[in-house]
Amino acid sequence: MKLLTKLTLVLGCTGLSIYAQAAPKAITAMASPATTYSFFTVNTSKIPNGSTFASIQASLQAQLDLNSPKLTACWVTGDANRTAINCGNGAMQLETNEAYTYNIGTSIAPYPLPTKELKAAILESQVSNFISSVLGTAGDLTGRVVNIHFKQRVAQFGMIVDSGQANAPSITGLQFVINHQTVPVQSLTGGAPNFVGIEDKAGFTDLTIIASGSSRAWVADQLAFVPLSAF
Repeated sequence: MKLLTKLTLVLGCTGLSIYAQAAPKAITAMASPATTYSFFTVNTSKIPNGSTFASIQASLQAQLDLNSPKLTACWVTGDANRTAINCGNGAMQLETNEAYTYNIGTSIAPYPLPTKELKAAILESQVSNFISSVLGTAGDLTGRVVNIHFKQRVAQFGMIVDSGQANAPSITGLQFVINHQTVPVQSLTGGAPNFVGIEDKAGFTDLTIIASGSSRAWVADQLAFVPLSAF
């Protein structure tokens, strides 16, 4: 009976140890290999003669492959923030009515388009958690909670965030929730790009992003993840 009790205690403690090691934690950089998405729209009315929609996309991706870190184009539509953002045929999907395209300048430097052809045909975008005021449509007064779904389990997620003006930031921090566990708020500096990220060695397919601060509004780019299978 005593032997059984000892075995039970050992197994129980082992289970607790494994669980603790798999608890999510904040990170300051992405591991390799990460898939990093930046956001672009093809302006079909500005495609030069001799080029096509597909050739413009291929030309941009060839340039992004040379960037450090390597970037992958996530193609979005210029439709006044109404279409769900879906990258890599569902590899990463931001839920409808939570995250939107954003085309106004921020502290996050856009990718420098290298050719006249690309500068003419490509519109660079970022992602926000609010509807901006466009085409006479009133925007959101506060930012929204954002949920992201991944097709396969990932071990890490991170992004570059603009939290607003230096003297009047829209948010003071971001918090991630994965696998029913919450990571402490990651503080942000206003007026500058901030990296925020999360890691869970057990892997996850869904995460929630919650902002704290005045209007809880943020803009982000270079959304990245590392597949669990490659971690």
